[in-house]
Amino acid sequence: MPATLPAARPTRPPTAVTTSFIDPEHDDLRPVNQIIKARVGKPSSPATLWRWRLKGVNGVRLECLRLGGCWVTTDAAFAEFLRAQTQNALAACQSSADDRPAERSPETVRRLKAEGVL
Repeated sequence: MPATLPAARPTRPPTAVTTSFIDPEHDDLRPVNQIIKARVGKPSSPATLWRWRLKGVNGVRLECLRLGGCWVTTDAAFAEFLRAQTQNALAACQSSADDRPAERSPETVRRLKAEGVL
């Protein structure tokens, strides 16, 4: 009986090269966990760092670089991450406040109370 070859592993698509505004030659790079611990007072979980880097928070991703086996960033990049996500969250709150329905008329309130909804 002839030996069968294992199925070929699917190849990964080439990863996109992203442009970083962090200059590894001149910026003061610090481990992201070190910056988070200094700001928050406790270390973050690996899942949090993964989410901040890849998915982002409120449409903002944390810019960082891989140095050896550690993700690093700058204090300025982390501060910009906080500022931008706060700004986006406040903008979302403002836009949802503008979309509020009009006040209910007294008649509507009376009818809803009579039906036990309010």
